[in-house]
Amino acid sequence: MDLLSALHSFVRVAATGSFSAVSRETGASQPTISRHIALLEAHYGTTLFARTTRSLMMTEDGRSLLPHAYEVLEILETAETVLGRRRASVSGLVRLGVTTAFGLYLTSRINDLLKRHPDLSVELIMRDGFGDLVEEGLDLAIRVGEIAEGSLIARKLGSVHRSLVMSAKNFTPNGSLEHPRDLADQACVVYTYGGGRQDWHFYGDGEESVVAPATVFRANSSEAALYAVQAGVGIGLLPEFQVRDLIASGELVRLFPQWHVSPMPLYAVHTGPRTLPLRTRTVLDFLVEISSGILRAE
Repeated sequence: MDLLSALHSFVRVAATGSFSAVSRETGASQPTISRHIALLEAHYGTTLFARTTRSLMMTEDGRSLLPHAYEVLEILETAETVLGRRRASVSGLVRLGVTTAFGLYLTSRINDLLKRHPDLSVELIMRDGFGDLVEEGLDLAIRVGEIAEGSLIARKLGSVHRSLVMSAKNFTPNGSLEHPRDLADQACVVYTYGGGRQDWHFYGDGEESVVAPATVFRANSSEAALYAVQAGVGIGLLPEFQVRDLIASGELVRLFPQWHVSPMPLYAVHTGPRTLPLRTRTVLDFLVEISSGILRAE
């Protein structure tokens, strides 16, 4: 047992809030993780976590130590990389939680990554919703919208722009849809990612128009919402990269192109440490690479 191992256990307990979670994550026994924390507390002569039977909270001294612990581990990781002590090949399993639409796009590109790194394997957990990375055993996850959890480390991939679309078979040129307020009496399909109110905010020519869609079908899957729009169920506000080809082919019609909707940031998140294992960092770099093809920088 040494201070570096103890520091690694410390930053993981700080990130997960649980000795047992770190035990499952690392494969070390829970008593080993406890001994790591006890070693640090004895070394620094202080208490790093306040423990009860029901909770585990970091003390003020623990919060003071945390950034220094990250810095020490990052320096070690950098030294290993520079001096060539790391294995040259990228290998092992990376478990990645993704939204449905982005997951399908990633699947269409994943062979590019796997050909580069034959010893790497990737498992996708696809769902449109928030989950606990530690409980689900995820190395990385894709999140839409601003990140509220302070324990997560986030890398912005870009911004998801959205388009208001309807099936071409339902579209009537020069019809009644001239302004977003005209949506009030139109059947709408709502993608409910993230929960909360589902009002649609449109901006154009210095004007804002807020619409409470007349929802006839809602789904927490963007693919389900898209299928409903394609089937003519109603009008939907969907990720631009998901509907771009369908608009180009004429299957879907984009409504109110002179109006825009605020984009949503897309992040890849993980629980730490800041210096990731090589296999995880390789997948993260690939996500950044392929996102440039479907997302915008702003």
